[in-house]
Amino acid sequence: MSTPDMAVAAQARRVDEEIDKQIRLLCDLQTQRNSFLLISRLPTETLAAIFICSARDYHSTQCGYPTRTAPGWVNVSYVCRHWRNVALNCPTLWSYLFFTSRRWTERLLARSKQASLKLYATVHPLDANHAGLCFVGQVMNFHMERIQELHLGLPYMHTEKPSLPSLSRLRKLQISVSFPALFNGDTPALRTLKLSCCPVPWYSLKLNGLTTLDLRLVPSKFQQIMVEFLATLSSMQDLTHLYLHHAVASAAGFLSSAVFHTFQKINLPHLSRLLIGAPLSTVIAFLACVNIPMKTEVRLDCGFEDGVSLHDYASLFSVLAQRFSTSTSQALSSPIFRSLLIDLIGPRAILTFSSLERDCGSFGPMIKQDWGCNTPLKIKVCWFVSDTRRGLDYILGDISSFVPLVDVQSVHVVDPPVLPAIWRSALGHLQNLRYLKLCGGELPDLVPVLSLTDLTTSEGAEGQGGHTDRSPDRMLAPALEELELDDIPFRKRSYPVALQALWDALATRKGSSGQLTITRCIEPNMSQDKRFNMVGRWENGRFRVVVERHEVPFNVW
Repeated sequence: MSTPDMAVAAQARRVDEEIDKQIRLLCDLQTQRNSFLLISRLPTETLAAIFICSARDYHSTQCGYPTRTAPGWVNVSYVCRHWRNVALNCPTLWSYLFFTSRRWTERLLARSKQASLKLYATVHPLDANHAGLCFVGQVMNFHMERIQELHLGLPYMHTEKPSLPSLSRLRKLQISVSFPALFNGDTPALRTLKLSCCPVPWYSLKLNGLTTLDLRLVPSKFQQIMVEFLATLSSMQDLTHLYLHHAVASAAGFLSSAVFHTFQKINLPHLSRLLIGAPLSTVIAFLACVNIPMKTEVRLDCGFEDGVSLHDYASLFSVLAQRFSTSTSQALSSPIFRSLLIDLIGPRAILTFSSLERDCGSFGPMIKQDWGCNTPLKIKVCWFVSDTRRGLDYILGDISSFVPLVDVQSVHVVDPPVLPAIWRSALGHLQNLRYLKLCGGELPDLVPVLSLTDLTTSEGAEGQGGHTDRSPDRMLAPALEELELDDIPFRKRSYPVALQALWDALATRKGSSGQLTITRCIEPNMSQDKRFNMVGRWENGRFRVVVERHEVPFNVW
């Protein structure tokens, strides 16, 4: 290389060195600038706790299948040097194991040091060689003494029986599996047990330290009869959460036995949440044989059984009354229900009672529940009637014979009946009704039911469906404050006459004021039916539209 070329190269190196120097200076300045941000001034312990919450939330919502890339929470170690130092010096953060590759797993085990491990793993059914399961098994075999939480989802096609060598430190066990699993060793530290579709003799484990028991879809072979289940439950005095869904066999025979009438009740003094999805007899037997605190939030889903009669429903609400009684004088009273959802399906009705006002939604044990909403009691029962045309009034009439509906203020009816005679009888049981929501089906004929004018003009029309036994002083649902129509189609022949008639009927209710809300209702059109929303108010003898009717595309819903 000639001398001029060498000189140019030397100048280029000096420029590169200056650029590197300036870049390092800018990085240092940026680091200093970032140090003034509020997030950079968080205590190291707080920042580490946030990182741990991110990892925990990820693992609680993911299925646990092996992935090609590391989960998002790992990125906290790449944001800046400060965050990386905090992350790498937090062994608990890396104790949430995931299976991306063997290299990543080894790195997680190294970074977690001696922290208790949380193992979340789901083996894919298409993993013909069960490589994922083998990998999980190796981690369990070599680090079982460190595993504190174990969540396993195993495929149906797998025929080998996994063996858990030692469960002495295990505090939380959750398994979703479709074949027998073997448990070797004791579980003195076990605090949480969750089994789904898992044919495991769960009652053979040491369970006297449990605080959470969650059993779902237990195979019939492993469902205990009520006497056996109560005996197992009696050793779980520390339970705070108990969730049972298709986990205990029918207790119809137990209720009719001499053992039931002489059974000494079990106490669960710390229970805060109880959910039971089981046959009606099982629910009754549990409530009758187990004492739980008054503050316990209760969700009951009573499945239908052959031979169920009104006497069985009366027994259910009788034990509920004793459960919610606050004194001996109230032992025969009924629990107070504020809301009622009635879902009419042919001759069957699904009824959901709630002690919370405006809690008109159904629930299912397999989905996340509305815990923490100050709802002491929510119960779903299945009701059968013989006359499908007059089902609603028959149902409310039967219920009112042993469950007073005087406190019900919110009612939601799915697929409501059309005939006004049914509504007159139904609303007669709901004189304190404040909120009524009708969803699906056809638009009910509520005009002669809610209108005061109709009461006076129909006198003498008893033979033509009149109601001369009522007067304006006995207005149906006099406390009604809101009527909501949702997803109800208007007939082409009646629209807009039916809507105008409903407005006029509400305007006659001079003694009350309230709001009419229309959502997703179908407006007939010559070319294409359209959905529309609208809000109006009735007050002082007139009805006015507050929010103008506007169209909503079908595809929005």
